[in-house]
Amino acid sequence: MLIHQGQTFMEMEECEIIGRASVVRSEEERAKAAKLLGPRSPIVAQFQEQDAVDRLEFIKILPYTVKYRFVPEILQGEAPTVIELKENQDKSTDKQDLKSRFNAWKEAIRPLSLTASFIPIVISGAMAFALTDFFNWSLFILTLLGGLMVQAGTNMINDWKDAERDTENTQGIRPFTGGSKMIQLGLISKADMGFFGILLTIIAGLIGLFLTFQSGWGIAPLIGYGLIAGFFYTNGKDRFSFINLSVGVAEVLIATTYGAAMMLGAFYVQTGMHSTEVLLISIPVALLITNVLLINQFPDATADEATGKNTLVVRLGKKGAKNVLLSLFIIGYGVIAFLPLVGFAPYTIYISFLSLPFMLQAIKYAQKYYDKAPTDLISCNAHTAIHHLFTGLLLAIGYLALSLHVWIITFLFIGAVLFVLWVWKYIERRRRVMSDFKKAFSS
Repeated sequence: MLIHQGQTFMEMEECEIIGRASVVRSEEERAKAAKLLGPRSPIVAQFQEQDAVDRLEFIKILPYTVKYRFVPEILQGEAPTVIELKENQDKSTDKQDLKSRFNAWKEAIRPLSLTASFIPIVISGAMAFALTDFFNWSLFILTLLGGLMVQAGTNMINDWKDAERDTENTQGIRPFTGGSKMIQLGLISKADMGFFGILLTIIAGLIGLFLTFQSGWGIAPLIGYGLIAGFFYTNGKDRFSFINLSVGVAEVLIATTYGAAMMLGAFYVQTGMHSTEVLLISIPVALLITNVLLINQFPDATADEATGKNTLVVRLGKKGAKNVLLSLFIIGYGVIAFLPLVGFAPYTIYISFLSLPFMLQAIKYAQKYYDKAPTDLISCNAHTAIHHLFTGLLLAIGYLALSLHVWIITFLFIGAVLFVLWVWKYIERRRRVMSDFKKAFSS
């Protein structure tokens, strides 16, 4: 919708364009778009000066219908001028529309965040195999699918409930903070976001019910705990949510859900019993995912405070929350170091100390940029997320090393490194966009 206000109300006019938007991929078309927009857009001009146009995305609109309205005509009861572009409608394909919708829903589930549920389930699967010499692939895949679904559903429910807050959040850094923005961008309706978020949660609950009948009722309280935690983690303004209940309640809830609950549950599905060792190993996993949540609250702090979302960063302030972040890093490694010494874990889990460089970099960036602009902190967000992922994979490999041949472990280690590098490349691409954006506008 394009609106020209005019000098007076009677001079106001508007043009509504209905069509299909697509990202320009061709280098030739991108160069043409940059040349066209450079003189008209200060943003494009700044990026051209910094030789960073490759960081911009250009959107092309293929109009199907154009409607023009002029206030005097509206007051006289005349219909708007309508131009139908049938040839453009014929160019659009169902495949293109399906691809666009798929990309929007992919962003809505926030794929980068799904490592939070992926890691505890993988570690528990590795522990079940190492400690009992038994592994059921069907139950493992169902458990993993249920865990990913409940988190994807939680992400979408949070977007649905936080739609008004996220609109006011102008400092969020995708893909880490501020929600998916699919509602705000008009790519998914608020109603659809809520409906499919609840649907995914219900399907996850049904998977959990099936696993309960298969493995025993010992898993039922853990499933119920996770579903309640996800649904009431946040909520609309002036409605009940754990995040506004008391200081640290929501963070403890997330830590125990993506730590103890998921790990104990996944282990129980495989073995039909609970384990003290699994509970203890879940402690560092819980602490590290709490850090991912915590560092992602920093860019949103201003908007969260203004809209009544009392996260730990809002309650403690950025300096206090930063100190909590550093403490959790240290305690997490302390637990990993301590457990083998007292016989509660094998010494092979010390392989997880290979993730230390990511922690040290995260601490470095947190110390330096915790109270700076969100774009400065993005490297800390990235290193914290990668640290959780890599440490979790290494813990799983540490347990598998008890039962598998060294060549298989070597293969798994290389696979884990390649997976982490793939995720890192995705994050680094986003970080560079933010960095170039800041550079263009600070010059």
